[in-house]
Formats: sequence, C-alpha cells, structure tokens
Amino acid sequence: MNYEWFQDDNQIKLRFEIKNTKSDNLDIQVADVVVKVNVLDKKFAKTIDLLAPVIEGNIKYGADVLEVTLIKVQPGKWPQLSPSLSKEELILRRKDAFLRKDQEIQAQKKLKEDLKHQFDQHATKEQIKVDDRERNLIRQKQEQQKTEAISDLYNQIGQDSKFKQNELVQQEITDDQIEDKLKKYEEFEKQQDQNQKQKLKQSQPISENNDIFTNEDIKKQEKQAKGPIPEPRKAAAVQMTFTEKIYPHLAAREQHFKDAPVPRQKNIPITEQRENPLFLKDKADEFFRNKDYYSAINAYSAAFKYDNQMFACISNRAACYLALFNFQECIDDCQTIIKMEKKDQLYDKCLKRLKICQAWKGDLDEALNGDLPEEAKQIIQNRIESNKYKNQGDAYMTTSQYQKAIEMYQKSLQYDFENELSLSNIGLAFMKLNQTDKALENIEKAIQKVKPFLQYVNLNPNIGRQSSFAGNEFLLKNLMKKSNCLFELNQEQDALNSVKQALIIDETNAEARSIMNKIQDKLVKQDVLKLKETATERLKQQQYSDSLELYNQCLKKLNPQDDLMDFLAVLLNRCICCFFLNQFDEIVGSCTRGIKIIQIQQNKILSFEKITKEQKDKLQDFLVRFYVRRSNAYVKQNQIYHAKCDLQEALKLDPQNEQIKKDLEKLK
Repeated sequence: MNYEWFQDDNQIKLRFEIKNTKSDNLDIQVADVVVKVNVLDKKFAKTIDLLAPVIEGNIKYGADVLEVTLIKVQPGKWPQLSPSLSKEELILRRKDAFLRKDQEIQAQKKLKEDLKHQFDQHATKEQIKVDDRERNLIRQKQEQQKTEAISDLYNQIGQDSKFKQNELVQQEITDDQIEDKLKKYEEFEKQQDQNQKQKLKQSQPISENNDIFTNEDIKKQEKQAKGPIPEPRKAAAVQMTFTEKIYPHLAAREQHFKDAPVPRQKNIPITEQRENPLFLKDKADEFFRNKDYYSAINAYSAAFKYDNQMFACISNRAACYLALFNFQECIDDCQTIIKMEKKDQLYDKCLKRLKICQAWKGDLDEALNGDLPEEAKQIIQNRIESNKYKNQGDAYMTTSQYQKAIEMYQKSLQYDFENELSLSNIGLAFMKLNQTDKALENIEKAIQKVKPFLQYVNLNPNIGRQSSFAGNEFLLKNLMKKSNCLFELNQEQDALNSVKQALIIDETNAEARSIMNKIQDKLVKQDVLKLKETATERLKQQQYSDSLELYNQCLKKLNPQDDLMDFLAVLLNRCICCFFLNQFDEIVGSCTRGIKIIQIQQNKILSFEKITKEQKDKLQDFLVRFYVRRSNAYVKQNQIYHAKCDLQEALKLDPQNEQIKKDLEKLK
C-alpha cells in the first residue's frame, strides 16, 4: 500500500492510495505513536510507527485516496516520520501503544457510566422535590377553599353576627356539619331567586296584543328618522331578447366561433377511435392549428394507414414537414400528390410547397420552373447570381489565390447577403491569409444563418434526417473553423465550447476530436504553468510542504509522453522539497522514475524517432541531475555504496563536472 506524508508545526497528513473499495471496508486505528489501516475486502493492512505522540484528527476517503490527519501533541517539525528502532523494539512499542489506547477507551467508558449514574440520581432527587412542592400547594389551596366556603356560608345566612373567621378556622369541624350547612345555603339561594323573578314580572308592562314594541315606540322611531320611509317597489314587465341559434343541436354561445366545435363521439370504444381515419384526421388538424407539428405528422400518418385514399392527409403532412424545415420529407409527400395528375386544390398546394422546398435546398433552376409570385422569383434569381460569383471564388481558392477569392465572395454577397456558403468560404479565405478577426466575424455570420433552420429539424428523433444532414455537415465544419480561430486568438475556453457543439452533431468526427485534444492540452499546460509558478514561490519562501503538494498536482495533470520536459522538470523540483522535509525515500522513488522515463525515451529515439541535438543534450542534463540527487538521498540514508554508484554514472555522462568529482572523493 503506497502512502505519502506531509507535515507542518501542528499536524501530519498521511495519504494512502487504496483503489476500488468503499469507506465501510476501511478500519483505521490510531494510537498515540502508531497508525494501522486495515482494508477488509482486500485483506491487507498497513502499520506506520510515528516518531512522537499524536491525537487522532480528521479522516476522509474519496477518489481512491484515504487521508488521515493527525494532531501533534507537541508542536514542531519532525526530522522523519518513523523512529529508527529495531523490529523487536517496534513490536513492543506498538503493543504498549495499543494497550494505552485500550486503557484510555475503558477509562472513558467508565467515566461515561459514572456521569450517567450521577445524572440519574440528581434527576430523581429533583423530581421528588418537584412532586413534594406540588402536593404542598394542593393542600394549601384545599384548605384555603374550605375556609372561604365556610366564611361565605355564615356571612349569607347571618346566624351569628359576632362570628369571627379566625376563631372558626381554629375550631375542628366535621365533614357532616359542613354538608348540612351547605344544603341550607343552597335552599336559601333558590328562595332568593324565586323572589327576584316575581318582582320582575310585576314591574314589566305588557300590551294587550302581547307585542314587544308598542305604537308609541314606532312613533318615536319615525320622529328620529331623517326622512319619510319610501314606498314599496311597483311591478313592471321586462322584455328580454335571445340570440338566435344557427345550429339547433348546439348552444348559441358555441355557434359563433370561426369553426364550429366537432361534436364528441359517444359510446365508441377508444380502440375503435384510434383506428377511425376521420377521427385521426380531425385530431391531426387540431394538432396543426395548435402548432404541434410532430403530433400532427403522427396522426396524419395513422389516418392514411387506415384509409389510403385520404390524400388530404399526405398534403397536410407535407405542410407539417415544411413548417419543421424537413424539406426532403416534404418533397416526397408533394411528389406523391403531383404524380396523381389531378389538378385540384391539393395539386396546387403541393406544387407551391415543392417549389419552396427546392429553393430552400438549393435546386434553384427547378424552383423557377413553376407558378411563383414575382417577389419569390426575384429572391431565387438573386441567389442564382450570387452562386455564380461564389463558384468563381471557389475556383480561386483551389489555386491558393485567396485575395481574388475574397473579392468574388464579396460580389456574391452583394447579390444575396444571406448566402451562408459565401460567408463561410470568405471566412476560410481570411484564415488562410492569417486575418483571424475577419475570418471569425464571417464564420459567425454563417453559423447564425443556419442555426434557426437546424434547431427545428434536430428536435424529434422520430423524424427523418434527410433534410438536416447537409445543414448539420455545414454547421459542423463552421464550428470547427470557429474553434480554430478562437484558439489562434488565445480564447481557449470559447474555442473548447465551440468544438464541443461540433461533437454534439458528430461525436465520431476525428478532426473535431483532434481540435478538442489540442485545446485541452493547452489549457492543461496553462494550469500547470500557474501551479508551477506558485510552487516555486512557496519553495523560495521555504514553505516546502505546500510547494510539494502543488508539484504533486502538476504531475497529475502532465503526461510523460506528451509533456516530457515539463514532467522531468517538476520531478526534479519535487526532489528539492522532499530533501528539506527529510523524505529521502520519496527522493529515491522520484529520481528512479525520472531515470527510467529518460532511458525509455532514449531507446525510442535510437530506433524510431529523430530529435535535435539540443533535445538530446537536455535529456542528458536531466539524467545527470537525477543521478546526483538520488546519490544525495542515499548519503542521508547511510547507503554509501549506492551513492557512489550513482555519482559514477553521473560522471560517465558528464566527465568535466568538477562538483561530481569532489563529491565522489568525499565518499571514498
């Protein structure tokens, strides 16, 4: 299991590369000086001994990388991750660490149980106090209500005027005596209520007719009113007119539409409605009026399937295809009607639609042979003249006379400024002359001419693609031209968006894929250059951990085969950071990787490829530096023999290097 480690004054980060597993299958145990990682589904484990005690921090797993953060007990930089001890000492140290961990867990568990027990006791005592307090309050209220009831009883009856409430409370009175006195008090209250009701009846005067309001009351209200009371409303005859019905079976409010609604077919099963051509044609007409052309096409096709003599469905379906810019499908339906040679309304409609489609498709000469309005004829004639100059421009393009080609294309646009082919070709001519701004302007105009046409025909996968094929090919080529122009103008992100649109049209197009790879490579190099500059600044500021992490990000983005020199340079800079962080194993690994890459490349050069002398010298310089830095790492690890071997290899490649000779003499 490969891993890397980084540190600062307060914490350490361990990163393990674990592929094709889940977080549930990871078991991480952290003691004070030991970290153990178990991968349950892979059935392997990794144990790392730490130089000093730590505390467990954050643990994350994602993108096949497990990151364990450990907090140092004593802040400061460690010279190395693991202590230099024998195998037996490390085993004993691990046992002690895990024993302390178990003791700590047991102590925490016991502390939790004690705290829970104390909390439960305290909660029980508090609940008992609350219950006692409530009981005392209830007793006090009962005694207070009893004394109040007794005092009210004797105050109402008035048997003892010299009675004192304080003396009565002090005496002991039985419950039977209290109930007798309460009964006497209730009888006294009933008698008082009856006396009051009799007095009220005697005091209220009632009229002879038993009316609530007397005549005197009504007169008083009339005097208080502001004016006389109005007389009741008189009855009158009102004459009303009704809208005359046009259709006796429909309500009048539904008879004044432009088209009367179709009555619903009752008591007909749904399966029979779907096979009824008249019903299907009515539904298709309704879809067409609502501009739901796809549904209308399906309904017209189904109606003609069940009744092959209903040619109105074919004519109306052609109108739907024309509305969707499906010109070839519209031409096929129109020719079906024209071949019947019945010169009726369907024939005239289909003939006009056929000419429109031929003009749209570019068959201008055929479109002119027919009965068309003068305005339409003039538009077609202008396109014919425009195409003549456009063809002359194409001839100049084949002979690389780009300036003359541009002049012909401009004359073509004078006759028809909507000619998308001339706009596209003039953009290509400007590209050949390295006038990228003008090229981009004309190519963008050409794209905007065909986009409204294609945004309809590419919507429904159930519709044929004969009409859209040529338009899509034209749009694909222009999107690739636009992407190349934007790339030349250093607008890489816009160029990438354009070529992605081209790949939506044809995802297998090799040229578009090549353009996208070129743009992505440049974007990656820009990102790597920024990361490399930031890492170099951090290295100068002696922030070695941050610099190392940035160099690692650069290596992930670079491809050794395509970006060989940049990849080797980043590997060398990474070795510097590892040296200052005392990560000598990392230096050995990076240098070994760089040496193998250079040797493989040299073998390819000798057998297949030809490179310049400057590139060969640069590769040899990289190879010498890798040998020297690996030798320095071996010296720090007391592996003198390996260090001598690397210096000897470096001296063979660069015999005039005095520094290598001095380092080799020191090791002897």
